[in-house]
Amino acid sequence: MRAAVALLVVLTAAGLSAAEAQAGFYARLGLTGATKLVKDDILQQIEVRQSLAPTLALGVSVPFTPLYGVGLEATVTSSGFHSTESGSQTDLGTLRTGSIMLGLDGPVWRQLRWRAGAGLLSYWPAEKRGIFLKGGSTRFLVGAGLDYQRPVFPQWDLMMSLRYDFHRFTTDELVARGFSGTQGVQRVSASVGLARGRR
Repeated sequence: MRAAVALLVVLTAAGLSAAEAQAGFYARLGLTGATKLVKDDILQQIEVRQSLAPTLALGVSVPFTPLYGVGLEATVTSSGFHSTESGSQTDLGTLRTGSIMLGLDGPVWRQLRWRAGAGLLSYWPAEKRGIFLKGGSTRFLVGAGLDYQRPVFPQWDLMMSLRYDFHRFTTDELVARGFSGTQGVQRVSASVGLARGRR
C-alpha cells in the first residue's frame, strides 16, 4: 500500500510528460469523517471511533473516450481515535489510513463530474495497542463522489470534491477477542485543491 501511494506521488510530481496532453493530475486537502470502527452492546456498550481527520488526496485520470476517463486516486488521513465504555472515554493515540482506488469518471453537468471505484484501505496505528494490538488492517473499499473544476489559471483549475466510501472493518486482535463479525464503516470527505490537464 505505501509503495503504491509513493509511486503515485512520484508519477504525479514527474508530470508524466509523455502523456501530459491526455492525463489530468490533481492534489487536494480536506477533512474526512467516519462512522464507528467498533460497536458492541452485548455485555456493555463499547465503541471505538476516529476523530475528524485531515486528508491529502492525489490522483491521475486518463480519458478513454471524449467524455469518460479511468483514474487512480490515493488518500492519506491522520487523526486521533478513542474508545467509549460505560460513558467513559479513553484516548487511544493516533491512527492513520491510506487508500488507493481505481475508478471511472464521467460528466454530470458542465464542470461537474461523477467518480466511482474500488480499491484497498489500510489502517496504520501509531502504537500497537487496544484493537490494533496485533497490528493494522487492510480492507476492500468501494466509493463514489463528485468533482467540480473551475479554471483559475491558464493551466490550473480549482477542484472541489465530495467523497463517500464504505468498507467492512476488523483486526486480528478483534478476532482473537471473539469478535467474529465485521463492522461496516462509512466515510465522507470534503476537499479542495488544484487540478491540471483535463478540461
